Formats: sequence, structure tokens, C-alpha cells
Amino acid sequence: MKNWFEKHLFMTRKELRGLSFLTLIFLLLWWSPFLYRTFIFKPGVADLRVYEKEIAAFLASERTPGDKAPLTPSTAFEGFPFDPHTISIEQGHQLGLSNRQVQMIQNYVAKGGRFRKKDDLAKIYSITEADFQRLAPYIRLAGTPGMAEQRSGRQRTRPAQGKTLLIELNATDSLELQELRGIGPVFASRIVRFRDLLGGFYDKAQLLDVYGMEPERFKQIEKHVYADSSKVTKIDINKADYATLNKHPWISARQARLIINYRQQHGNYRKADDLLGIEVINEEFLRKIVPYLKFSDD
Repeated sequence: MKNWFEKHLFMTRKELRGLSFLTLIFLLLWWSPFLYRTFIFKPGVADLRVYEKEIAAFLASERTPGDKAPLTPSTAFEGFPFDPHTISIEQGHQLGLSNRQVQMIQNYVAKGGRFRKKDDLAKIYSITEADFQRLAPYIRLAGTPGMAEQRSGRQRTRPAQGKTLLIELNATDSLELQELRGIGPVFASRIVRFRDLLGGFYDKAQLLDVYGMEPERFKQIEKHVYADSSKVTKIDINKADYATLNKHPWISARQARLIINYRQQHGNYRKADDLLGIEVINEEFLRKIVPYLKFSDD
């Protein structure tokens, strides 16, 4: 037994010192959390006052240039009757609104927008629910029948009572879309963003490509909307660069790259069918994208 021990477990004095040192290091690491909690760490309640300057600086950076400091209703709010169609920056400040909020209201009106009822003000993106509840008692809307008004360079006539609401998808805005049954602020904004990325709708059925648009919802609004294809913005396939093509929601990065490469190798596209020479483009994709393309000769 002794011979076996000496043969298999015998260590020199130098090896024993090394083993002892490693054992000591291991024990220190093992006990270090306990020692830290016992002798060094002193738990207590954090004093957030030391971060007041940092918090103030962050809030200041979040405000757009020209915005006033945060207002409190008890000290800054001064209620008075006002018409959102004619609100000024100074009036907005008295009502507790920032420059940005007032400017968004003014921009909406400048583009032909109208507030037909008090609740319409709550549909402005920057107006919070708390803002609207504070302002609602003071909103006074002038008699605006909403007939024959200009909006974005087009004539819009509000339908008479009993007639069907009809909206042209390529010239509308998110507020008007909310007049459709089942379309709220979020969905209306989603439709407008998708339309702008596409370059416009050439068929109202394209609403089904909007994220979250179920067939049932589309059926509810189908008879109230139409698309004027002449308003679609087209991409010149023989001049467009990679970034322009890739920006379109229906053209992938790979397709954009191959369209550019094929054009460089074979010359300009003369007609839509020329795109079928690209391996990643099939007839189904071509039918979908052709309304957004034009083919220049130079």
C-alpha cells in the first residue's frame, strides 16, 4: 500500500507548495462574495437627488428646439375658449402646449385639415389623452360645414347626409381615413406609411397588403374607397440606383442588386418582360411591380 501511494500520489515539495497556493486562491474566490457582503457592501436606499442634473439634461435633450420647459397645469395652464383652426404659438403656451404640438396643429390646418368635432383634436399625433382632456372644455369650433374644401391641391366635398362616404386613397390623410368604420389612428397611419413607401395605390385591393388588414375589415370599407392609379409615383428602372429600388417594400435587397447588375451587363430594359431574364423575378412578381415602373429610352 505504501509503495502504491508513493508511486501514484507522491509529490515533491515544490509541487506541494504549488498545490497549497492554488487551494488558497480557490478558497478566497469561493468566500469572496460572503466577505464582500459582510465587510464592504453597505446596503441602503439610493438617493435619486444626486441624479437630478442628469435627469434634467435628458429631458431637455428630448424636447425639440424652441419647446418650452415642461408645464404644469397648476402654474402654466391658463384655460380660455379657443379654435384649433386659428391657434397661435402664444395661445398654445397659455394652454400648456409646446411649440411642436402647436406647429403640428397648424400644419394640419395649413394642408386643408378640418376639426369637425372636439374629438378630432385628439387624433393629432402629438396631443396626448391628458392634453385633450384638459383642453376639451375650452374648444370652440367655428361653423365649418366642411363643404367644397381644398386639401393637398384637390377638391374634397363632404358627402351629404344619407350619401356614401368615398375616399381616394392616394390623396387622403390619416385623419380622413379614420372616418371609415374600423379604422383608428394607428391603422390609418399604417395605411398612409405603406402607401408612401409603395408610391401610391393602383388598386384598392392593395389595402390587403397593409399589415393587420383582415379580409373582414377590408369588406367593411371596400365600397368607401377607391384608388386613382394616375397618382402613382413610378421608378425609372433604367436610371434607378440600388438604394431607390431597395427602398420599395416589394423589392428585396437581392432583387435590387440583380436588377442593377443585369442592366449593367445587358443594357437598358425596353419593356417589362426584359426583367424575366433575372433568375429571382417571376411573372407573379412582375405583375405586382410593373405599375410602379417606367422605362426610359436614354
